[in-house]
Amino acid sequence: MLSRRAVVSRRTVLAGGAGAVAVGAVAAVVGVPLLRRTVPLELAAVRALVGGRFTTDVEGTMHVLTLAAVSGPAGAAPTSDAFALTFRAASTRDLPGAVRTLAHDDGDLVLYVGPVGPDGTDLEAVVDRTV
Repeated sequence: MLSRRAVVSRRTVLAGGAGAVAVGAVAAVVGVPLLRRTVPLELAAVRALVGGRFTTDVEGTMHVLTLAAVSGPAGAAPTSDAFALTFRAASTRDLPGAVRTLAHDDGDLVLYVGPVGPDGTDLEAVVDRTV
């Protein structure tokens, strides 16, 4: 005979599931961010995203960035320890250098990106694990 403590009823399971759904709904309503995937900051992972669309929120304004290129430092070939990501935006005027969360359908990248180049449309993030 099973003890009363070992028996889990359908009502208990359903109540627990309803509670989890309620917590998720409340979190969404009050603006609590739900956990999102992150893209590993590895050369192979970010190379696969070249041409991909990213978004970042700056003081309530959403900016769209495209990962334009993955290159090596100072014109060298990229390595797993040192590479640079070049993002293209319509304008970098409202995107000063800062640590930003760049959201992509495959996950987020959290990087320091800053404007580069003379045309005011490129941002760069450098990964250097050699030092």
